[in-house]
Amino acid sequence: MRFYNKKLFKYRMTGVREYWIVDPMKQQIIVYNFEHDTFGEYSLSDKVKAGIYENFEIDFTEISIE
Repeated sequence: MRFYNKKLFKYRMTGVREYWIVDPMKQQIIVYNFEHDTFGEYSLSDKVKAGIYENFEIDFTEISIE
């Protein structure tokens, strides 16, 4: 997780609007939305809506992550 925190800080400081971490080992997705200073935690059985695009979501049940 230390690596993720370094990237999180760097991305936030350089103007990245949203940062997604997909961890297949933990079956987890974490989405940081820097524009609204929020984050969400999801599983690989969720549909996840992008916060920076109005009509865009990813249905992780349709993706094979191995």
